[in-house]
Formats: sequence, C-alpha cells, structure tokens
Amino acid sequence: MWFAAEPAYRAGDYDRAAEIASEGLAEWPQHATLHYQLACYHALAGRSDEALEHLRIAVENEPQAAGWAADDSDLDSIRADPSFPAAE
Repeated sequence: MWFAAEPAYRAGDYDRAAEIASEGLAEWPQHATLHYQLACYHALAGRSDEALEHLRIAVENEPQAAGWAADDSDLDSIRADPSFPAAE
C-alpha cells in the first residue's frame, strides 16, 4: 500500500508516490490511511482537488484523520480550502 510509495515520497517524486499508492485502492478502496497518504501526495504535487477528495474519504472512514491533518505540513497547500476538515 502506501508504504511501498515511501521511497518515491522521500525522493520528492510525489507523482510516482501517488501512482504507487493508488494501486492499493483496488484492494482497499475505503482504507483511511491509504486515502490520507494519497491526500498528502496529491497536495504536494499541486493537485488540490484530488488531495481534498482523498482527505474527505480518509476522514469519513477514520474521523481521527482530521486531527492528523491539522498540523501535517504535507497538506499546507490545501489547508485554507473551506472543505478542509476541522479537527474536533
């Protein structure tokens, strides 16, 4: 899953990281952590809409993900969007 994308993420190849992690959606379409990581990769790659959608799914399936997102610098580029989830 997302852990296979870590080398690409660490190398700053966010497009490749998203591509690798997306392969996990076939087997785990609602996996909160996978969607959360995809939100991070897409945000870092400048794809706000995709990032926000993955983040929405992550929070829907794991409400604690809103807390994770609250101070995750990977998501800074989308934080000001009105649909960014608020941590409770």
